Amino acid sequence: MQSFSKENFVPVSREEIQAGSEKLTFDLYSINLDKGQMEPAVLCRRGTSSHEVARAVSDRLLDKLFVKKQALQEFYDHMEDSLGSIIENPRLPTKKKSDILYNCASNVMQDVYNDPRSGDNIERSREVSNHIIRFTLTDPASIPSLLSLSSHNYYTFTHCVNVAVFGIGLWQFIGLGSPSELRDFALGAILHDVGKSKISDDILNKPGKLTDEEFEIIKGHPRNGYELMEGRVSDGALDIILHHHERYDGTGYPERLQGDTISDNAKVAILADVYDALTTNRPYGDARDPFQAMLMMKEGMVGHFEQEKFISFIKFLSKTPT
Repeated sequence: MQSFSKENFVPVSREEIQAGSEKLTFDLYSINLDKGQMEPAVLCRRGTSSHEVARAVSDRLLDKLFVKKQALQEFYDHMEDSLGSIIENPRLPTKKKSDILYNCASNVMQDVYNDPRSGDNIERSREVSNHIIRFTLTDPASIPSLLSLSSHNYYTFTHCVNVAVFGIGLWQFIGLGSPSELRDFALGAILHDVGKSKISDDILNKPGKLTDEEFEIIKGHPRNGYELMEGRVSDGALDIILHHHERYDGTGYPERLQGDTISDNAKVAILADVYDALTTNRPYGDARDPFQAMLMMKEGMVGHFEQEKFISFIKFLSKTPT
């Protein structure tokens, strides 16, 4: 049974299932080891109401619950619709909430990159960024828990989730503005690299050094993202999308902004973006550990960051073991 379930099924908790939306969008399986059951059997079919699911689960307290691996996408779609109640559920540990939220956010961002003009996908990214804010405000352990799920390998969509988590944490640590401004910041942070959806994977994932022409194409992604999202998100979110590669000394792009012509929100996003990029494996370089990354930002990127916010970032990381 063990190898069978490992190869074909993924365990889920009854708290997750009971927190789900109105009807199941996948088949739910169960197995009772105490009765010598050797293979998962269907407990509730797709379309079963939440009331019937709750009753079935409560009647089978000794059972282990599973979904098929190929139904994981449907499972996380199901969970995405219920993130509010999941975050508020006192029975779910922080680690479990983080796992659901991070996977849902990553799935949303993958869909955004596949179809960035979809109004539904943009709204989903808004909702999931708001859920990250809500989680971080209600649970002090949420940020390290979310960041512990980050892959050491770089993927554009998970990088965007990481930058949102780092950025939201630092934004709150500094105390930059109102709740509505934080929501705008979070949406901009999670969408900051959306312009890369218009760039070939051959360039994005190139293992060697980029040619000058390829690098110019890469440098176009903030403007690409701005054009994709203009009129669809707030000016505050657009600011992050357009300016997350600016540098305090004016050496950044696309507008070569300098000093305080860069907004405080963009300064925070810049720090989060660079730090996450340095601490994940990229096609052209290995991940650095946190100390090496901070040392490189301090000594190898002199003038790139506003000093006051860089110091705040160091303090924030020291309080946020990841």
